[in-house]
Amino acid sequence: MTVGSIAQTQMSDAMLKLSTMKRVNSASDDAAGLAIMEKMEGQIRGIDRGTDNTLDMKNLVRTAEGGLSGIEDSLQRVRELSVQASNGIYTDSDRQLIQNEVSQLMDGINDVAKNTEFNGQKLLDGSFTEKHTASSADGSGADVTIPNMDAIAIGLDGFDVSKGNFDIGTIDKALSLVSSARSTLGAMENRFDYTVNSNNVMMLNQVAAKSRIADLDMAKGVSDMEKGRVLNEMAIYNQRQQQERARMPLSLLG
Repeated sequence: MTVGSIAQTQMSDAMLKLSTMKRVNSASDDAAGLAIMEKMEGQIRGIDRGTDNTLDMKNLVRTAEGGLSGIEDSLQRVRELSVQASNGIYTDSDRQLIQNEVSQLMDGINDVAKNTEFNGQKLLDGSFTEKHTASSADGSGADVTIPNMDAIAIGLDGFDVSKGNFDIGTIDKALSLVSSARSTLGAMENRFDYTVNSNNVMMLNQVAAKSRIADLDMAKGVSDMEKGRVLNEMAIYNQRQQQERARMPLSLLG
């Protein structure tokens, strides 16, 4: 390879790096660096996807928690009606009227447990168990289980205040179950927030590390291009000088 072709290659390489603002554009630039960059790129994409997965699961958990909030409100009203029905001034027919509302509230609780869903998946009917959250670059993360929250599961199947022989403590136990489930989901939301924040920090670190390998030092890039340009001009000049010297004997003969 001639000096001119070497200089031309150096200048072209320097111009490519300046145009892309990348120090490593192919394996020939830095084979080891490129291999490290590819691994980092896999980590960056995995972390980014893990963050999205975590936020999706957080939204699912929040949806479930909203359904539990509605169930809890209904149970509080059932308890209020039960206390009312406990008063001795009410006749059986009066308590039957109260029971009518209690029955409607129980149906509402069952409807919420049956119909609360996210992306087509039921959340409060007991079917959402050990659902994995791929939060990290390697797919690891928390598993989410949401208990069954219908009237049977919380111990209120057939609850009836119309005869006066009912136990308000049964409602308190149901409220405790719902409150515990809400607390667990709230803690899970907090965990997901922490995971997202942690992923963001890791993402910044990985991007910065990759940038230190891949990105071009502008001053060096400009210097390399100028060096290549000067060498190329010198090579052209030398070639012309050689051509002139080659023509000189012919001119003397003439």
